[in-house]
Amino acid sequence: SFDKSGMLTNIGDNLIVPAYQNLKYSIDSLQVYTTQFTSNPTLASLSSLQTKFAQAYAAYQYCSAFEFGPAESEYIRSNFNTFPCDTLQINSKVTTGDYVLSGATDIDAKGYPGIDFLLYGSNMNNNLVLARFTSAADAANAKIYLAALVSELKFKTDIVNNSWRASGGNYINTFKGNTGNDVGGSVGMLVNQLNYDLELLKNAKIGIPLGKKTLGVPQPLKVEALYSTQSLQMVSENLNSIENIYLGRSLLTGDGLGFDDYLAHIGASYGSGSLNDAIKNKIISAKSKLALIPGVLSDAVVSNATLVDAAYIELQQLVILLKVDMPSVLGVSITYIDADGD
Repeated sequence: SFDKSGMLTNIGDNLIVPAYQNLKYSIDSLQVYTTQFTSNPTLASLSSLQTKFAQAYAAYQYCSAFEFGPAESEYIRSNFNTFPCDTLQINSKVTTGDYVLSGATDIDAKGYPGIDFLLYGSNMNNNLVLARFTSAADAANAKIYLAALVSELKFKTDIVNNSWRASGGNYINTFKGNTGNDVGGSVGMLVNQLNYDLELLKNAKIGIPLGKKTLGVPQPLKVEALYSTQSLQMVSENLNSIENIYLGRSLLTGDGLGFDDYLAHIGASYGSGSLNDAIKNKIISAKSKLALIPGVLSDAVVSNATLVDAAYIELQQLVILLKVDMPSVLGVSITYIDADGD
């Protein structure tokens, strides 16, 4: 008898649609500042563009768990945030003037990671980055390629944002009306993508750089937002988004109907307490452990591996609660393939 329609309405109207609108606004602004920079590349215009890039990257973290419907059709997750990027391919495409982004092999040379590399470079200060767009032999190509990467972000974001809007494709109505917990139902899709996103956070953003897939040998160059050194900020924003979805919490209306209310309504237990409390406490614990990681994540996985590992363990335990315990009591099947032992 839980009001699943009310939960989906809250999450759709107050989290998903505003998240895509914010992503659109931030990428629109990113494109404006990209045009200003490529038209007049200076240290000041580069710095302003870097600020807008960070804001747009953070805005994406609040959309990455919604890879169903319009986002799935546009392959937003893979097109926007496949990292680490292939710097050799990017440099080659700039040198040769290859601005095609639709090929199967282009996935590693675009999106936020590609822009991250172009705007910050590898071990480069802003003077060296600026030279890449001004005095380098292929500076004109670099400006065109940067603009092409930003334009693709805008093109795909506009499609997805318009598809969700009631005045556009009205997918929001489809989402709110499809209350099923099955594979094609909105609850089922949301639970699956919430978990998929959390596992990407745990594995790709923390575990792989920490060396969890390489017998304990750290892979610092595989962090998200490597060149701008904003990996920890992106992880924090991503986990905040996951928490908001679970709680049904938004800036617009505060605490609304979410999965926490769903679990409380059906009396889901965990040990001697409630499953809802266990999940909420584990999210808090994971956030507190992440906050203890000092400096830059690519350095911390080497010099402060114990602290990073502590955060990883909390995220791993959170995955079990959200991927095993919660779907079990809700009757949701996890349909994506994962072989990391969780």
